[in-house]
Amino acid sequence: MKTKQVFNLMNIVSWIVFIGYCIKVGSITIVSIISIFGNKRATENLYMGIDLYNLYNYSVGYFSFSVCLFILIVSLQAYVFYLLIKMFKAMDINKPFNTTIMNLIFRISYVVLAVGLLGIITNSYMTWLSDKVSFTQLELGTSGYIFMAGVVFIVASLFKRAIEIQQENELTI
Repeated sequence: MKTKQVFNLMNIVSWIVFIGYCIKVGSITIVSIISIFGNKRATENLYMGIDLYNLYNYSVGYFSFSVCLFILIVSLQAYVFYLLIKMFKAMDINKPFNTTIMNLIFRISYVVLAVGLLGIITNSYMTWLSDKVSFTQLELGTSGYIFMAGVVFIVASLFKRAIEIQQENELTI
């Protein structure tokens, strides 16, 4: 496959994942609002089998904080793919090393790091909370995000160095 085709395919996949995360954030937010202000039974199936009914009965505050953390993590994951979509839009295959792409890659690395750290904090909080009340643990899947943030940061640093070399070469010609 040619590079341009791979970029187009990755752009399409990024859009699909971004839309999926947006739907996930929207559905969790709507069901949470319905459960707080309307039908508390909605917490039995918050999103794809997540049952926080016992947590809601134990404390609306703990429930609200847990759901807010979950929504924040999923929102940040969606934002990573939004930045990736912006990167594909700004990418020029003939001159890939530019400051716009470099800044987007750095921003992606920072957001991915935030997802990883927030995931660790949320997992610790949920483990602590599960000692007080029985409920379905939220599956965050954020364990690899800190490593991924490091890898993306290294790629961004390489992009930065490539831009410096490219600018030096343009000055010598």
